[in-house]
Amino acid sequence: MVTGAYYPELAGGSLQCRTLTNALRNRVRVTVLTTTAMRDAPAYSEVDGVPVHRIYVDPRDWASKLTAAWRLMRLLPRLLRSSDIFHFHGFTEKMVLLLVAAKCAGRRTIEKMTSLGWDDPIAIRRRPFGRVLAAAQSSVDRLVAVTPAMRDACRRAGVRDAAIVAIPNGVDAARFSPADDDERARIRERLGLPPRTCLVTFVGFWSREKAPDVLFAAWQQARRRTNADVSLLFIGSSSGEHPEADPSLAARARREVEREHLAARVFFVERTDDVASHLRASDVFVLPSLREGLSNALLEAMSAGLACVCADIPGVTDEVIQPGVNGWLVPPSDVEALAGVLAALFDNEKGRRAAGACARATVLDRFAISSVAERYVALYDEVIQS
Repeated sequence: MVTGAYYPELAGGSLQCRTLTNALRNRVRVTVLTTTAMRDAPAYSEVDGVPVHRIYVDPRDWASKLTAAWRLMRLLPRLLRSSDIFHFHGFTEKMVLLLVAAKCAGRRTIEKMTSLGWDDPIAIRRRPFGRVLAAAQSSVDRLVAVTPAMRDACRRAGVRDAAIVAIPNGVDAARFSPADDDERARIRERLGLPPRTCLVTFVGFWSREKAPDVLFAAWQQARRRTNADVSLLFIGSSSGEHPEADPSLAARARREVEREHLAARVFFVERTDDVASHLRASDVFVLPSLREGLSNALLEAMSAGLACVCADIPGVTDEVIQPGVNGWLVPPSDVEALAGVLAALFDNEKGRRAAGACARATVLDRFAISSVAERYVALYDEVIQS
């Protein structure tokens, strides 16, 4: 497995990679290679019994990039000797060297595309060094599309159908399970959250593409339209150490919270190893993103039985959410539309619970990690035999 981040770093893609790795480890011998932005992260450790090699790199520093490339070159012979397949989670410049080495050594390669508009074969050409990235990606044996929209982007780019495999992201439905009222109360007490509030939760970086600022503005509007006791929980980093994050968004929200005296109603969690407990303590989940692959946070919230409200991203969220049944869709960046849905949900506990139950059923039927892992095992067998 080759990924841009892995535990102890926290990001949706790295958590999905770890979930899949755990589901595969009794069927496949897995080694993880990852870059890391954490200077104190160990170069090697075992996580859940899986070997993890980490290479530190500061993406803003060319000297750091060159040092990282040298460390990767030293590690490559060992990885090539011990691996039959190189499975890339996403695709960035730092993976090109590894892909070339794998192809030269006759190893099979798979890339799971992570986000429509970022690493699909059309979007990748628009990135810096896009021609190099596109040429490298075109040599991968199989491209895994997590949504129909990704599959269609591959076809429009001229990728042959035999090289495209449709496998969605998966979720550990046992870990992300609904909590009954008593358990939710105990979790909230442990986490320091209000006991009786209707809690709306966001999970993701403070980035413009994830659009937490849109949610904050909509929540502000919605709470003024109801007498319900409502709160808002943001889970995700706003640190400038992460290229995806825009610290100014969180800073502006925090100033607004202070100005409006909302400290008892709006909560910020920069980092947690226990997203599951926070979701199980929540009532509503919102995904206001402008761009996604197949949101792991959304699948986890659905698995936890939450009422989910998502930005309508064609071929992505509309493939998961059936409006009015297992969730709601609103136009991206439409604060007024999102506020309207939230205000209605604040006063409709029965509707929230019904949608959450349907959301849970959707996950069990289509996105359980056990069935997703089986499909990857079949894919590994296929590429080895071919």
